[in-house]
Amino acid sequence: MTVRTFLQLSASALALACLVLMGGTSIAQSSERQASGTVTFYSSMVLDVVEPIIQEFEARHPGIKIDLLYSGSVELEQRIFAEIEAGNLRADVIWAANPALFLNLKNAGWLMPYESPEGAAIPDVLKDPDHMFIAGRVHNMGIGYNTRLVAPDQVPQTWAEFLEWGPRAALASPLHSGTNFNMLGAFVRNEDIGWEWFETAREKGVQVVRGTGDVTRGLVSGEFAVIKGIDYIMAGQASEGAPVAFAFPQDGVLSLPSPIAIGRNARNPEGAKAFLDFIISREGQQVLVDRHFLPVRTDVAPPPGLPSPSEIKALDVDFDWMAEHGSQLRERFADLY
Repeated sequence: MTVRTFLQLSASALALACLVLMGGTSIAQSSERQASGTVTFYSSMVLDVVEPIIQEFEARHPGIKIDLLYSGSVELEQRIFAEIEAGNLRADVIWAANPALFLNLKNAGWLMPYESPEGAAIPDVLKDPDHMFIAGRVHNMGIGYNTRLVAPDQVPQTWAEFLEWGPRAALASPLHSGTNFNMLGAFVRNEDIGWEWFETAREKGVQVVRGTGDVTRGLVSGEFAVIKGIDYIMAGQASEGAPVAFAFPQDGVLSLPSPIAIGRNARNPEGAKAFLDFIISREGQQVLVDRHFLPVRTDVAPPPGLPSPSEIKALDVDFDWMAEHGSQLRERFADLY
């Protein structure tokens, strides 16, 4: 099995992940280990996701303290590689949005192999075959739109229709956002979309802002009518009363696993294992489902109202190719914008 094979989120595999419900007690309850001390946790996950997980974990493991270093995807990667260059990766646990990062870390020998007992409830497509990392969440990037500015019959059905909104459309920069970087790679490798999409976006005045939070705030405020949006963020904003919704374009969304791994030189490996176990446990995944994420486990039901994965068309992403060509992708995008 190739690296690309296990990372590709096929519709059938994700359908199994979300729709097959299994019985039994949580594996986490049977895999408690004696762990204590501080776990250094590097993450690009949004704070309203990781903070509840940390709080629940610390409540269940009073002897362990999670020391969170939170940053945007690109800045986090820059820090990680700076620490590696200095010969001292300080992270016990890393959870980020860019699968190519974990391929690079694995290939460079900076990850610790760990086969979590919780992994038995997670499909193989979401796990590294060498047990170097495992998906902690899955999310989709499609089209977010402001329901006060976009009538139901105006919602873009394709990525080409998205471009017709010109300067009223926006995306977060792939130079800052890990999800948008992966979307960049998916677009570039798609013969029906390609670099031409970004060239047309520039010509039509589609706006590029720094990060996912910036583009989301612009949509909520009405500065933008449509954006490249993320399913769980749009659902969360809508649940709080914001005039936003999410559309799955006909030519495909980006379905992206967010891997989690333990650093090779983890100072607290037992604490790191306990924390990783909890994130992918039933209890940890329910925290994510409550925040509109698809679960990675087969025994946790997906959020109400979310389409089943078999109904979602996903763009192909070659993470091996992206790991090799990431710098060139960023350089060319920077030249365009």
